[in-house]
Amino acid sequence: MKKRIISLLLIAGVMCTTAVPAFAADADSARRQPYVDSENATLADAPSNNTMVIMPRTAQEKSYTIPGGKGSITSNAWRTTGNGTWSGNTLQWNYQVSAVYSGTYTVSKIRTTWQGSASMRNSASLTLGISNSGGSAGASSSWSYVSTVSKYWENSNGAKNSSYTSNMIATPGVDYRSGTIAIANEAKVTLSGDPKPYAINASA
Repeated sequence: MKKRIISLLLIAGVMCTTAVPAFAADADSARRQPYVDSENATLADAPSNNTMVIMPRTAQEKSYTIPGGKGSITSNAWRTTGNGTWSGNTLQWNYQVSAVYSGTYTVSKIRTTWQGSASMRNSASLTLGISNSGGSAGASSSWSYVSTVSKYWENSNGAKNSSYTSNMIATPGVDYRSGTIAIANEAKVTLSGDPKPYAINASA
């Protein structure tokens, strides 16, 4: 009987100790995901060349099937891999975001809203390569997560997609924490005759 109790206690102890690292990893991952503040997003600068391009990237594509056979809305987030490219004292990453509607319904408006984040220190800043999009770390030498301002690009001319291409910039690059850059995107569509918007998020 005593041996059985001891065995059960040992098993319970192993279960408890293995569950903690998994929880910690999930919590850290959640902190690293940028929050897309779509309600307070501001319009992005008019892109000079807003075409999709092929580039080495990490990416995520997520889709939501709209009830009632109304098609689907897909959010895409891409960014270049690795720890960025040096340009002067800055580190830069190319990124692309898009919202794509698939279906036969007429689109009233479709919007892509995005935000970047990274761990930084010493008052370093992170921007989306767009005016008035920056976020800054505190003056401390300790690492802290910085989020940019949310930006959006919207089409209301019946188009079934909305996309934007630019670059994230960390200044100065020496105060960027390796492996922490991220871009998140919310895709939202409103269909003609249906006042309810449908949205889905992706991040990379």
